[in-house]
Amino acid sequence: MSLSHSPEDVIRYMLIGLDLGTLPEDQDDWPIYATQEVDSPDNTITVYGTEGKKHGRDFVEGKMAEHQGIQIRIRATSPTVGHAKANAIAIALDETAYQDSVTIGSNVYLVHSINRVSGPLNLGKELGTRRFLFTINALTSLRQTT
Repeated sequence: MSLSHSPEDVIRYMLIGLDLGTLPEDQDDWPIYATQEVDSPDNTITVYGTEGKKHGRDFVEGKMAEHQGIQIRIRATSPTVGHAKANAIAIALDETAYQDSVTIGSNVYLVHSINRVSGPLNLGKELGTRRFLFTINALTSLRQTT
């Protein structure tokens, strides 16, 4: 079954469910966006899609198994604030993100796992601003259940 929402949107909602950020329309701390970062507020999280990795075929149906690539980018007003948020996300990915059910509208997704491949990486100061950037790169295995 193909996905009704992009993997980056599913992971965005998963992070919100883990209390690591909020929906942008809530106008609260740490809004989380998918695929496009906005200029304001300064402290924000954006989930991007990246290159995935094929892992052969499953034994039951012979379908190609693929892990989708994601990048979580954290933008913060200081290196201390950004590092703390990036670390909290990394810990949640490593310790909590396993067999998570994520609901977006009427669609339900099962995030089997998220495997970090790097990060948190400190990218330093955003060009032309006083904000600091961090990234986490990962591969995720997920499927839509309804």
